[in-house]
Amino acid sequence: MKPAALQSIAGSGVSATVGSPLATAPTFTVTDASGNPLANVAVTIVVASGGGTLVGAPTKSAAGPTSVGTWTLGTTAGTNTLTVTVSGLTPLTITATGTPGAASKVVTSAGNTQTALAGAQAGTPLAASVQDQFGNGIANVQVTFAATIGGGSLSPSQITTNSAGVASGAIWRLGNKGGTQAVTATAGAFSTTFSASIQSSYPVVLRFFGPAMSTDAQTAFTNAANRIQAAIVGQISTVGLQGAVLDSCGVQGLTGTLQESTQGIIIYAAVAPIDGPGKILAQAGPCYVRGNSVLPAVGVMQFDAADIQTYITSGRFESVVLHEMNHVVGFGTIWFDKNLIQGNVFTNEQDPKPTGSNNPRFMGTASLASCLAAGGTANHCAGGVGVALEQCGGIGTADGHWREMFTSTCGGTGNVPIGGTPAFDTELMTGYVEGTANMPWSAMTISSFQDLGYGVNLLAADAYNVPSLLALARLRALEESGDQPIEHVMRPRFTIGGGQIMSIKRDLRK
Repeated sequence: MKPAALQSIAGSGVSATVGSPLATAPTFTVTDASGNPLANVAVTIVVASGGGTLVGAPTKSAAGPTSVGTWTLGTTAGTNTLTVTVSGLTPLTITATGTPGAASKVVTSAGNTQTALAGAQAGTPLAASVQDQFGNGIANVQVTFAATIGGGSLSPSQITTNSAGVASGAIWRLGNKGGTQAVTATAGAFSTTFSASIQSSYPVVLRFFGPAMSTDAQTAFTNAANRIQAAIVGQISTVGLQGAVLDSCGVQGLTGTLQESTQGIIIYAAVAPIDGPGKILAQAGPCYVRGNSVLPAVGVMQFDAADIQTYITSGRFESVVLHEMNHVVGFGTIWFDKNLIQGNVFTNEQDPKPTGSNNPRFMGTASLASCLAAGGTANHCAGGVGVALEQCGGIGTADGHWREMFTSTCGGTGNVPIGGTPAFDTELMTGYVEGTANMPWSAMTISSFQDLGYGVNLLAADAYNVPSLLALARLRALEESGDQPIEHVMRPRFTIGGGQIMSIKRDLRK
């Protein structure tokens, strides 16, 4: 009898896991014009799409339903097809659908390796794909996004994969402290990592010198440098440092002559013996500043090895290091050079003298605006009279820090403020270390760098509100006493630029 038709009998349209054989092979028949099955009709069966394999395919039809053989689906999810051909007849197509296997991995799909300002949202939302061993996306799987390095945040933090196996739309706000940034996307036992870089055009090059320091100390310096670079982000002038003699910076153990340039600042940092316990805790400041802008190019920081462990143990050392690094990049150390102090307590000369003023003010407009935005009153900050600076303490404390307390009395060991109500109190850049680690680095301080001529990122600031004048004076037990180790604030010693190095200012002590 002459073959008249090809018909699918069973198994077409079934589903199975990709890369696996169908549990039951599809069947077909070759029939005559009356619908009767015909045996021994030559047939050709081939894989037409989907990339699978076929083993044991017959070359002739059976007297009844004919099996196609063992059909193993391809490894890509979707439609797989076989074509059965008999001479003179329309070919028969048999289909099967490959479905994803069990989850085997999570991979980044969008948003990896971005760059954004510290504290800002990354431009591209994160997307992660949950896949089987062959890379097929798996739908309806919950993926959890979490910031694992850098302190950022995600919103939303849990997203279910779509039909393509992709969980997308996680908005990543980078951590405001700078440094390495990473997010982990997790589904079950599998995860992947997204990374991001902090956007800044102000390189901070940190170089350790002197005796080997502890890991805790190194971490504190590195974290402080990350915070500075996260807050000061604008490009400043490149300056050649050729001929800059480090021995002249006034810190024992720092030697050498530079033969390089910088687009930002080079900071030399050390922990070494200075004068034993309880005297000088640290000495820090800029050494070489740019001749055109007075912005520091080379700075030094040295902490007394006899004093730092107390601060490390109490969790305050990173704040103390950041405080000193603020001085290195210009806070309180180049204010006179930029004509930003009014009503200063001490004269700005080689041998400073008291002026009789008890109300020094910082006249930067950007820091004034940030002070007002943080709740500052007319006593804290006001147009025309600037931001209140410390009036107590010695040279370097007065005129070089935000005001700790509103008081008319300065006395005791170290000439510290006595009584009164909080002024800027716990803010990092007041002149007195707190007894707790709560010393926020405010937008007011970061804005002061804008007043010096830097481009800044206020998102890098810590949350801070100016204490109310109506608040009771906080318990003084929460603050270090006046006989704490002192800080040696170092004013710039040289200007450099255009191939010239010129000697300037003297140091300040507090």
